[in-house]
Parts: sequence; structure tokens; C-alpha cells
Amino acid sequence: MMKTSQKWLAEIQEQFSKVTVLDPDGWDRKNFDYSFNQELITKEEFEKRFAVSTVMLPNDYIESLNI
Repeated sequence: MMKTSQKWLAEIQEQFSKVTVLDPDGWDRKNFDYSFNQELITKEEFEKRFAVSTVMLPNDYIESLNI
């Protein structure tokens, strides 16, 4: 399934509202609006981009990862 990054993030925020991308290193900074809000990507690609970005994660989200 393909969605925009904004929609993938919104799914996380339905359960963990305080998850926030502070510095979007994983997305194209020169064309961020397209990269984050319009480009359709897989969940796996979103997770890769999310993982290399600076994010704020509440404890309950971290605990849900079981790592």
C-alpha cells in the first residue's frame, strides 16, 4: 500500500499523538512539501525516512516497539 508520509505519520499519531518529526532529514529538504505531503511511498520507505530523522517519541510509543 502506498500513502503520503503525512498520512503514514497521521496513522501513528492516532494512537501516539505526541510523535513529532522535528528535523526531517529523511525527506527531500529542497522539495519537502512534495516529499512529505504528496509523494506516495510504502510503509517501509516511510519507516526508513522516519528512522534517519530527528523525532520526538513519547515513552508509550517507545515501549510499544518492544526493542
